[in-house]
Amino acid sequence: PPVPTKRKIAPPPTDADPKSKRVKMGEDLPDDVSKEEIQQMLDQADEVHVEAFTDNSLKRLHLQLERKVRVNRELRIKHADEPDKFLKSEVDLDEEVKKFTQVATHPELYGSLVTLGSLPVMVGLLNHANTDIAVDVFEVLMELTDPEVMENVEQPEEFVKALFEAELAQMSVDVLSRIEEGNGDEDFKAVTNGLTMIENLAEIMPQETCKAYGDISSFLPWLITRVRAPGAMDYNKVYASEILGILLQYDEQSRQAMLKLEGVDKLLRGIAPYRKRDPADNEESEYVQNMFDCICSLMLMKPHQLAFGKVQGLELIIRMMKERVFAAKLALKLGDHALRHCPENCQIFVEKLGLKVLFAIFMKKGAKTKIRAEAREGEEHVASIIQSLCRYCTGTPVARVLNKFMENSFEKLERLLELHEEYHRSVQQQDKARDEGLAEKIDRELEVNEEEQLFLDRCDAGLFTLQQVDLILVRLVNMGNRQASDEVGKLMDAKGVKIEEVQAVVIEYCKNLGDAAADERKEVRSYLRASVSRYGGDVNALDAEVAEAQKDEVTDNEADGAATPEDADPDAVTDEETVAKEVLTKKEQAPEPEKKKDRKEKEKEKEKDKPKEKEKEKEKVKEKEKEKDKE
Repeated sequence: PPVPTKRKIAPPPTDADPKSKRVKMGEDLPDDVSKEEIQQMLDQADEVHVEAFTDNSLKRLHLQLERKVRVNRELRIKHADEPDKFLKSEVDLDEEVKKFTQVATHPELYGSLVTLGSLPVMVGLLNHANTDIAVDVFEVLMELTDPEVMENVEQPEEFVKALFEAELAQMSVDVLSRIEEGNGDEDFKAVTNGLTMIENLAEIMPQETCKAYGDISSFLPWLITRVRAPGAMDYNKVYASEILGILLQYDEQSRQAMLKLEGVDKLLRGIAPYRKRDPADNEESEYVQNMFDCICSLMLMKPHQLAFGKVQGLELIIRMMKERVFAAKLALKLGDHALRHCPENCQIFVEKLGLKVLFAIFMKKGAKTKIRAEAREGEEHVASIIQSLCRYCTGTPVARVLNKFMENSFEKLERLLELHEEYHRSVQQQDKARDEGLAEKIDRELEVNEEEQLFLDRCDAGLFTLQQVDLILVRLVNMGNRQASDEVGKLMDAKGVKIEEVQAVVIEYCKNLGDAAADERKEVRSYLRASVSRYGGDVNALDAEVAEAQKDEVTDNEADGAATPEDADPDAVTDEETVAKEVLTKKEQAPEPEKKKDRKEKEKEKEKDKPKEKEKEKEKVKEKEKEKDKE
């Protein structure tokens, strides 16, 4: 799933008096102020001396914080049963903590903040008995970790590492668990500040942040409970769903932990109400999208996919797709993730009558979107689902998939070729634009080279959808139905689609497959060769191209540490030699034409001798019966 963008929804207004937030200008301020008086007030403000916040100022602030922490601790121990005697020290400590928000306006001092050791002191205050102080620490850390501020820090990673070394993850989760949001607006805002701080850290160092919080066993249960909290939708519920999505996207350990927590079942219950209705506002819409992203991240693991099928997740998304509610597009995306590389779910999808709904979307029946980008995304997911069904379904389900393409005068095959034409044209235009220098410049932020940028641009133009469409064509041709294969050839001729176009796309797809997909690469290449041979393509050219691609794969493997020809064992049997031996063995075992005739004659002689053998067996039986009678 894509990385969630920075939230821009403002927190809900509180019930507090709005006048309390205004700056008090004085009761004697006149209703009308002249320009001269305004200028005089500005001049007076300019004359006010503002002390610059320097490195020495930060050192004094640090020392004051340490002293007030020590004083408060001593008074709490000395007067444990008399809160009034240590109350003032806690007020002073609280005010001292808030002063550290000044550092957020001086990014050059972040290094000194780490060197002085202020961060461990401040993070340690999250464990303070007075939750109000912990809440203010949340607010300060939220300001200090603001991504816009951190952009100007020389070494932001060192600052974040110092926070985690001070056990920020464990401390902050403990505070979130202690706070009761229902007690008032201040507690509600405290949770908001805590979640904002976590999001800020994840934006700076996503992998490290997600791992640190994923290691805290109580954090995931807290997030799941928060996103499933009953009652009306609120800001923190939406925010918690976003943090959960970030955590599941980046941390494999968190995805693994969701198995014991029955995460798929619980998250599905969170989105189930939207099978019938749409979200009430933008905030609720964002919540639904976040919840779907969370489940999509879980689908990266096979056990979660199987759990999704068992708890009727496929039936739920089929119904959402059928109802065409707000969640329909999200359900289509989730279905793509749930079926990918999962034969069990592909079988269930067909058995639960998902084909009718899926192919209705494929044929653009029903409500249509006016936004082309959304339509292309939908076509991508539909093509990917159909390709998964063609690849993994067996028995009756795969026959039903094939039948879908054959019904109504092969209209779905025609639509498939239309998609090939559209996306092939789009990718060609992107290639042409790149050659002419009209394409966008390389995105340096992604740290990609020119070749990788070209591939990304082609994907944006629809390369992935084109590959899925052509894989469907190749698989349909090799399903063993002559009528479907012939119709594919006729439609390709009618629309001017050359087999060489499909060949080039599929070869590129195989070339980009990793080592883990070696079986798929071999299968797809064999299907492609059969298709090229069937439709009059140049099989020799295809074999040469495949051989060249295999050389590149071998070169890549050598670069990854595989044995080079000089290092390889000369007596070792290669895969090619093994295949060659198998072919020779089969040829030797294959009967020659003359031998076939001899076998037929022998079979005829055996058939002639069968009546004689039966008579002999009958005589033997009679002799045995006679012997029994004599006895």
